Amino acid sequence: MMNGLTKSQLDSVFYPKSVAIIGASNREGSFGRLFLQGFINMGFKEIIPVHPREKELLGLKAYPNVKEIPGQVDLAVLLVPPDGAIKVVQDCADKQVKGIILFTAGFREKGEEGRKAEEEIVAIIRKAGVRLIGPNTNGLYSPAARLLTLPGGLTAGGLTAEVGGISVFAQSGSFNDYLTQVLVSKNIRFNKVVSCGNEADLSAANFLEYFGEDPGTKIIAGYLEGILDGTRFYEMAKEISRTKPILIWKGGLTETGARAAMAHTGKLAGSRQVWEAMFRQAGILGMGSFEEITDTLMAFSWLPMPRGRRVAIVSGMGGTNVGTADNCVSMGLEIAKLSQPILKRLAEILPPVGASATNPADVGVAMLMTPQLYGETIKLLASDENVDMLISITAPDCPASVASIVDAVKAINKPLYVSLFEIRGLIESQAKLLLDNHIPVCTDSKRAALALNRMVQYREYLESL
Repeated sequence: MMNGLTKSQLDSVFYPKSVAIIGASNREGSFGRLFLQGFINMGFKEIIPVHPREKELLGLKAYPNVKEIPGQVDLAVLLVPPDGAIKVVQDCADKQVKGIILFTAGFREKGEEGRKAEEEIVAIIRKAGVRLIGPNTNGLYSPAARLLTLPGGLTAGGLTAEVGGISVFAQSGSFNDYLTQVLVSKNIRFNKVVSCGNEADLSAANFLEYFGEDPGTKIIAGYLEGILDGTRFYEMAKEISRTKPILIWKGGLTETGARAAMAHTGKLAGSRQVWEAMFRQAGILGMGSFEEITDTLMAFSWLPMPRGRRVAIVSGMGGTNVGTADNCVSMGLEIAKLSQPILKRLAEILPPVGASATNPADVGVAMLMTPQLYGETIKLLASDENVDMLISITAPDCPASVASIVDAVKAINKPLYVSLFEIRGLIESQAKLLLDNHIPVCTDSKRAALALNRMVQYREYLESL
């Protein structure tokens, strides 16, 4: 159980009533203006700009120093150079600000001098009881609080105040930027997202524990390069994974990656064998790429849990069926053996020539001529007790078949992942139809098989407890 004080402090960070932006600016193209405008655009109410000379910024009253702001400040966003950070942190401590996000880089990750400056900052906040995210962070995204400090989300736009069930912690700000933008564009919504930075105070373990106890968080995702307290992280993950899937992409598993991790956040990455064993025993699903984590998050967000590993494959292209069957087996799935009644019915509805009434099922040119047959085949395969999940392969130049998939999914209760061939100018509209109906889609059946296998692995882990 999380310490009550820590939980209260993190509540103030993710749900602040007031935010001071120290380093806010009127200057076009500056981070200070970008962040200030971003808070306004998200509809956050109590925004307090801090600037040494300006009296007003973007129509908001500004103060020369955080200590001169009347009333309580819950969260301070610091956009200041490294040589001014210590003084501003001290001002925030004197003001008894509840939480600080220190965006500034150039501390521990840059060597001994930076490490000493970071330690001085930690001494200040510990004495005052203030919590700090960073330094060297990209901040956070808390849609329920209308709070967004991820620079990518501010510049590219598209992030929303709509709330979902995914919470993310990452030792990479750009990971959070890209993950949120990519998945929001795919109709996925987030609960909380935070960039850990150098973890001078609050760490990945703190955020894992907080998300684990957070009722709004249903799925936890993360990107890690190293952990300060591996035992504590492991014990918490093992407990949390009993009720919530944890998906983590671990960087720095090779010698080259480990050197990059040290330069990035100043963390020791550790050996592949140790990490893989820890993930396996704690029930953590280890991700191997950015694409894998986005594909798998879609699966966990929208699909029912598969009962087993048996997969049925359907497409209108025989060659892709063969390759997809290979991919499924290589990903650890099993090609389902259809029951005799289903095989008999499949032979009755599919054309006698140019199709294949087995698993994988090939609808053939009927996908173009009678696209509703595609959806009927999906429903028939899903009705077989020997089938636990389905992969559907189609092309966006046959929109009627894509529409038939949508109709079929409404009538089945088993997970289905779509592999949609990428045809320039066509895939976006057809993919959007699927995503708008909460049907996960990718451009490679191997990715679909891997995402489904991750769901199977999680189910098997739960059954082993």
